[in-house]
Amino acid sequence: MKPLNYKEIELILSEADLTGSKIQGVIQNSFHSLIWELYNHERGRFLFYTEIGTQESRLHIVSNPAGLGKTKKLQRFVQFARKNIEGSVIVNCTQLSYDRAVVWELNNHGTSLKLFIRLYSGPGANIIVTDSENRILDLLLRRPQRNEATGEILRIEERTMPDKEYTVREHSGSFNEFIENEGRQESRETGLSVLRAQVERKKEHDISRLLSSIASLNRTLQANKDYEELKYVADLLSSQSYLVKKGDESITVTDYGTNTTLTLTLDRKLSPGDNVSAFYDRYHRAKGAYENAVSEIKRLEEELKTTEEKYEKLLAPSEDENTDIRRLKAFIDKAQAPVQRDEAPGIRCTSGGFLIFAGRNAKENDELLRHYAKGSDMWFHTRDFPGGYVFVRGKKDKTIPLDVMLDAANLAVLFSKGKNSSSVDLYYTYVKYLRRAKNGKTGLVLPTQEKNLTVKPDRARIKRLLPDEV
Repeated sequence: MKPLNYKEIELILSEADLTGSKIQGVIQNSFHSLIWELYNHERGRFLFYTEIGTQESRLHIVSNPAGLGKTKKLQRFVQFARKNIEGSVIVNCTQLSYDRAVVWELNNHGTSLKLFIRLYSGPGANIIVTDSENRILDLLLRRPQRNEATGEILRIEERTMPDKEYTVREHSGSFNEFIENEGRQESRETGLSVLRAQVERKKEHDISRLLSSIASLNRTLQANKDYEELKYVADLLSSQSYLVKKGDESITVTDYGTNTTLTLTLDRKLSPGDNVSAFYDRYHRAKGAYENAVSEIKRLEEELKTTEEKYEKLLAPSEDENTDIRRLKAFIDKAQAPVQRDEAPGIRCTSGGFLIFAGRNAKENDELLRHYAKGSDMWFHTRDFPGGYVFVRGKKDKTIPLDVMLDAANLAVLFSKGKNSSSVDLYYTYVKYLRRAKNGKTGLVLPTQEKNLTVKPDRARIKRLLPDEV
């Protein structure tokens, strides 16, 4: 939109005739724009729009308020204006000579104030409130480098002649309505362009994240593809474990199938049987990581396809720009909205500064796994009894204390079929080491790199964590 020149501002103010109007309210429409709710006896209640510091900077009477929303969070200046300006009467509305600056002289129940609206280009643009001596009380945009801050004296330099000749652009009817329509059209076009750019960035981020995850899982596949060889080596060690003595650091075993020998490194602190178990553990971990990666790659590839289709549909233009703006804005608002963790299903409590959340049935387990649990969270589940999943929210560079783990384990027992047992075995691992069972029931997962934990149900812990459950 072409900036208003001083003659056009003069015409707008002449048509608006704001002198004598009372300021009944201030609405923040955006970071750079305010709507003033005014009232006078001749016109009744009406709205006056001011926007500074943008390509659509303008001021005019609002004939159609449709589409002029409100920001969710108020700026400091709006809070000041509502407290100190609402209720004021505009006793005089003037324009600085040959300038794009407007001054409202206000009377707020006997207190004289001034409100300056500067539609300049660059850092000079601002809305400033001063006392009668031009001392700044508050301003929409702080400009300390220009000595424009609370308590400073506002410098006012009036021109004695225009810098060049200006004319009012061609229009029909009210110039206020003409500028309003021009600004709305420009705002729609700019707004749509900005929204599309935001959605494109979100699309790029989402797709990049998925591709990165798929690439990482492919590296995991490559690193663990030879898991069957690990089993073969473990079988060789198991069949010749009689040769191992505790304290041995290595052993040479014979592969009778190929008539070759293989030297294996042992843990001298482990017994022969435990060394064999350690080799099988490596096999199981590699197999679990490989199968989990295969399953996750398939899921992520399907999600990638769905994501690409979603954005293609979202960014496809319709015949109505307003519809496109509403659709894209709704998507951006939803994407930027904070996750409401309090709405998570199941039970929540804290222990030692760590958040614990638990599912009580298959549906809650699945919901927590899909939408709330993170890879760095610790997962607990009873080994021999069906029951709920319990998670401890991980903290960066923090190890989960044993006492917190015992609290989580007791909750897992509480929400299982083994809650009345005298002793219950559990396993735990990080969420990133869980993989969904192929064609399994809702929420069913297979853990890898899991560790064992045995607890005796402790009602005192449960009472401390969940007083209403005991």
